Amino acid sequence: MKKMITFGIVAAAVVAAAGFHYAGDNEPEYIKSAQTRVGSYLTSDYGRVACNSTKVNDQHWELDCTNQLRGKTFQFAVYPSDKAPYSVARSFYLEAMNDDAKLSAEQGLMRYLQINTKAG
Repeated sequence: MKKMITFGIVAAAVVAAAGFHYAGDNEPEYIKSAQTRVGSYLTSDYGRVACNSTKVNDQHWELDCTNQLRGKTFQFAVYPSDKAPYSVARSFYLEAMNDDAKLSAEQGLMRYLQINTKAG
């Protein structure tokens, strides 16, 4: 009986991981890169954040990162770098959409992402 329960838990974990991976496969590489980089940089300055991306249209996604302990939510519009109004060094271009995102744009590692704080 114990082996059946263990197998069931492992099987459920594998199915959940496969589903998560499949959902992520619908995201273009520039979104995956933005989510990884922004999540890492925000974590270094604000503590652990959870980030989720939402497709707005084929060339525009929104990235929301939340730090529950500090009650902060960072909202960004994400575009491929070729849609940026100026040259950027990454595969993505970010626009800060709320006050927390605008403030973060000048903090720590985030300042290297060339975030547009005037658009949102």
